[in-house]
Amino acid sequence: MISKYIIKDYTVAQLAYLAGILDGEGSFIIGCYAFSKKTGIPHFHTTIQVTSTDKVLIEWLVDNFGGKLSTYTAKQMASNCKRVPFRWTIFSDRVKHLCECTLPYLVIKKDQAQIMIEMRDTFEKTRMRKGCQGTQPIDKEVLDLRYKLFHQLKALHIR
Repeated sequence: MISKYIIKDYTVAQLAYLAGILDGEGSFIIGCYAFSKKTGIPHFHTTIQVTSTDKVLIEWLVDNFGGKLSTYTAKQMASNCKRVPFRWTIFSDRVKHLCECTLPYLVIKKDQAQIMIEMRDTFEKTRMRKGCQGTQPIDKEVLDLRYKLFHQLKALHIR
């Protein structure tokens, strides 16, 4: 599958500000979900999220870097929450590009960004061929590397 993400150029100020937001409020996520019944291969995905009660910040992120804006549902909010939280989410190739762009400016979450870049590289090696659908077979080395990166990122989240 060919990526639809169009790489953009950003100013140093935009990237440094984004890095500060990611260091403070960002979540770097590698998800491992649903094994294919047919092949037994797990589905991995990469996501970066920023959550804030300030909608202006989330709108700025969407306007400047793309991605998706969403709001929390009543069930997702804490019972003592007085303001509605908003979430900015990016997926796929946008994750790798923004990690690469912000890497020089990240301080706290630099290791997480490097893991995300390495994980996204495994997806480029296994791009689906035109006309292929469903979960494609993945080399054992790639699958082992994905599990390793998944666990490395998970370990960085432990406090």
